[in-house]
Amino acid sequence: MQEFIDKTASTNGTPLNRATMMALQGFEAINTTFDSEGNIVETNASGHTKKTVFNPDGSISETFHGIKIITKTTTFNSDGSISEVVS
Repeated sequence: MQEFIDKTASTNGTPLNRATMMALQGFEAINTTFDSEGNIVETNASGHTKKTVFNPDGSISETFHGIKIITKTTTFNSDGSISEVVS
């Protein structure tokens, strides 16, 4: 005989609604602006932001501020290759 174990969620997950499904397909409402330094700032409907900075050395840094902060730096190497570092 199997014993019943109550598995109640202790954390709310992502709501399954139209906005979530559209975001999964890349159709999320995003407001794009430029800050005073000329960087691109994108803000989604949840208030999360992505800031794109074009660095003086030619690399590009993208910083995502959401549930946690993630930074991706793209560097264009002299041999024609591209390096990306996520931290």
